[in-house]
Amino acid sequence: MSEKIYGYWKDKKVLFIGDSITARRVYPEKIKEILGIETFYHCRGGRGIVQMVDGDRGLCGDYSDFTPTADLLLPLSTDEVADKDLIVLYGGYNNVGSDTGEIGDLYSPDKTGKSTIAGYMQYAINRIYDELEKANNLGCRLLVVTVDCPGKDAWLDHDGYTEHKPNTGRSFKNMAKIQKAIAEYNSIPCCDLFTTSGINSRTWKYFGFDKNVDNPAYSPYLLNEKGERVSDERIRYEQGKSYYQWRDGKVVLEQYNYLAPYPYNGDQLHKSAAGYYRIGELIAGAISSAYGN
Repeated sequence: MSEKIYGYWKDKKVLFIGDSITARRVYPEKIKEILGIETFYHCRGGRGIVQMVDGDRGLCGDYSDFTPTADLLLPLSTDEVADKDLIVLYGGYNNVGSDTGEIGDLYSPDKTGKSTIAGYMQYAINRIYDELEKANNLGCRLLVVTVDCPGKDAWLDHDGYTEHKPNTGRSFKNMAKIQKAIAEYNSIPCCDLFTTSGINSRTWKYFGFDKNVDNPAYSPYLLNEKGERVSDERIRYEQGKSYYQWRDGKVVLEQYNYLAPYPYNGDQLHKSAAGYYRIGELIAGAISSAYGN
């Protein structure tokens, strides 16, 4: 087999800033396979856009007890960006409960700014540039990646098409739109996964982590001791409370010991290998399209 020939991006250093989608370290390695880059990570699962750049305890928080094995994200540092050729900013899945906002919004840690998706995105971009300026590396390229159109999972009982709460405008669709608009406002290339990935209601069973929409181990509705449905609305599970469930043909009262409030959903927000590969392919294409091969 002949050696693969890479172009401009071979051995270039790329820092990926993100949440659990990035922390699984699959799509960046697909980009590495395609472009020959070196991959670096600043990410943790469950983190919002601001946490992704300011760390779990805020920019000025106390991280003196940090250890390499701690589930703790530190603030983005000057050292992390100093030698990077490209920074990819990809997150927002954990901010879907926030208002979308508009261009001009800016989040502020002192709570005087706008706590919107637009405000968070502008703040994150500013923070990245702050560190790049300190590192004298303003020639580093940036790429913003929007959220895709996911299905439900155990943490969210709505998919990419529907609102987080009715009549709020809080949806992945609107989030992707404002993320793209903020990127354009800052003259930063954007990879719009929501409109270009082909991840949608027909393909969640292929691109999602779980093939099935439902997790049959848990009832979406409140059951009585006979296993009969007694609620009209889908319930939100609470840790430590007990719920009737069907187990091996019998109804049992079972304590719920997990944090995720919607365990009856299969995970179609996170991705299968095919889903992560698709995302990696699209981001690799966006990098080449914006900055050359």
